[in-house]
Amino acid sequence: MSAIPSAAAPNRAGGLTASFLAYLCWGFMPIYWSFLSRADSWEVIAHRVLWSLVVLAVIFTATGRLRTARDTARLLWEQKRILVLLFSAAAVAAVNWWINVLAAHVDRVIELGIGMFLTPLLSVAIGCLVFKERLSGLRRISLALAACGVAVLAFNYGRIPWIAVGVSATWAYYGALKKKIRIDAWMSNAFECVVLLPAAAVYLWWLNAEGLSAFGPANPGVSTALAGLGVVTLIPMVAFAYAAQNLPLYLLGFCQFLNPVLTIFTGVVILGEPFNKAFAAPLLFIAAAVVLFISAELLDLRRMRAGG
Repeated sequence: MSAIPSAAAPNRAGGLTASFLAYLCWGFMPIYWSFLSRADSWEVIAHRVLWSLVVLAVIFTATGRLRTARDTARLLWEQKRILVLLFSAAAVAAVNWWINVLAAHVDRVIELGIGMFLTPLLSVAIGCLVFKERLSGLRRISLALAACGVAVLAFNYGRIPWIAVGVSATWAYYGALKKKIRIDAWMSNAFECVVLLPAAAVYLWWLNAEGLSAFGPANPGVSTALAGLGVVTLIPMVAFAYAAQNLPLYLLGFCQFLNPVLTIFTGVVILGEPFNKAFAAPLLFIAAAVVLFISAELLDLRRMRAGG
């Protein structure tokens, strides 16, 4: 049997576009989660799995990709290492989504955003340690500035909350796993839903049997929003999977700074959570780090064009 197909060469421009799309969606996602506060946080995750799979099935049927899905399933079964990675990615993603939902339900979106600032640093560290990616001098300086900013941010916050640590650790690990799963982004997310479906179905059945489910005619608005999770959450997940396969992990990591900025903005401006002014100075460190990193990217592009 042949290996699972993947893109022949990384598409850096496409990866950057996909990365920005994913983080724009995720930055404003707490608005959607807060609307679903009537539902248990794990119920939201279970519905996300169910409706994402429904949407993917419709897309695959309409585009004639069901046969590709069957072929991918067969190859995954034969390549147990990829299958194990897929199971691991699905489990880590579920925990990460649950933390995101819970943070919105308990009014800790700003804390969530603060934790997301840690994720790029962990992604960069994984890229250097696991994938042997090298950083230029300018990128090292930007990483040091970002680390200082996050350290001051955590100090001013007074503690390292578990929501912050949990969301950053799970997402950095998920990004590393997705880089190793070299299959089509749509198929990857579809099979993540497939492996989570049994647990999601059992949990939804139990909630309904106990009369604890928020899904039903008694809550039409919430029910519609739960059904809409398939579309709302699938777009950024597929975009991220594509970005992870086409960008160096250090670049993917720094693109993630867009997510916490938008998340904190959402928490403060849209959801009305109080913002501590002591956070301003650390955010300046992080902004400077992002500017330096982008400068390094532009210099690399200029050298590539000059050399070509």
